[in-house]
Amino acid sequence: MAAAAAALLPPESSGAGQAMSNGPFVVRRFSTVGVAVKVGVAGIGFDVATPLAHKFNLRAGASFFNYTVSNLTEDGFNINGPIALKSVSTSLDWFPFGGKFRVSPGVTIYNGNTFNGTATVPGGGTITLNNQDYTSSPTDPVIATFATANNRFGNRVAPSITVGLGNLVPRKEASHWSFPFEIGMQYISPPLITLVLTGTACGTDGCQKVNSDPMTQANVLGEQNSINSDIYNLRFYPIISVGMGYKF
Repeated sequence: MAAAAAALLPPESSGAGQAMSNGPFVVRRFSTVGVAVKVGVAGIGFDVATPLAHKFNLRAGASFFNYTVSNLTEDGFNINGPIALKSVSTSLDWFPFGGKFRVSPGVTIYNGNTFNGTATVPGGGTITLNNQDYTSSPTDPVIATFATANNRFGNRVAPSITVGLGNLVPRKEASHWSFPFEIGMQYISPPLITLVLTGTACGTDGCQKVNSDPMTQANVLGEQNSINSDIYNLRFYPIISVGMGYKF
């Protein structure tokens, strides 16, 4: 990212640390640093930015958050479990008009978002698998496990594009505070959820162990495919955040 940004610099600014006078304020590459705390759909995090040219910053950041889902309902399952949000990203901030508006192509270099949920179906409870109803056995209840495939929600590395307002390294010498806002998306590829069932379920053909009955397993796979179809559009995963920054 830094090498690509350097290629965009004007010829008179090719030396690291050389003064750049493209605009009303003198800017030196890597001469200062801005830091921001932020909150958004990716969790709580921080960004660090430094100038590359009068209209370009190099920015990197991380976000993280953990919380527990309770009683998420899906086809008779009451799902409970932790969601862990962890991500690291880098981007090139371009200020085309020299003000606060920016366009930021970037890369999520670490996507560690995961979900691991379980659902115990009480004896006599009804669940639906691939449009087929089953009743959980009172003596051997059905237990379902929902988990992100490959232990992450989508690809580990993902390209991103955002637009926003706010410059972490204001070009005015006396300006230090900023209040950045960002919105956009990253392409993480279609996320996948795996579904595993254990226990005994009773259907039209009697009661069977769900992990050994071929027909039940086919319906489990069909239900898994239905869930993944429902979340297919999340391959374009949203990026939204607001924050508060300070230039040192």
